[in-house]
Amino acid sequence: MVRRLIATVAAVAFVGLAPAAMAADPALVAKGKTVFDNAKPACKMCHNEKKNPLDNYGATGTAENVKAWLRTPKEMLEKTGKKGPKPTFGPDKIPDADLEALAAYLLSLKK
Repeated sequence: MVRRLIATVAAVAFVGLAPAAMAADPALVAKGKTVFDNAKPACKMCHNEKKNPLDNYGATGTAENVKAWLRTPKEMLEKTGKKGPKPTFGPDKIPDADLEALAAYLLSLKK
């Protein structure tokens, strides 16, 4: 009985920590920063310290949300009721590997 309880607690702890560990991959975060800075058009053209900052995105955002905004930006603007220029990116502009890296980078941003 005690062994089963210990195993259950360990499993729950492992599952709970797994997403945080995956998001913290330093190489993936670094690649995401490079994509953020150098994409065409660069993300930082519209998201910087002065306008539309993302410096605390990791505190509230999710990988799924990042991917939805980058894959279907017009739909996300409509869904959220946010106003702003129509993004110049979309499903065919960002490779899947870069999308994963961008998500990791944005989720690493916390004040």
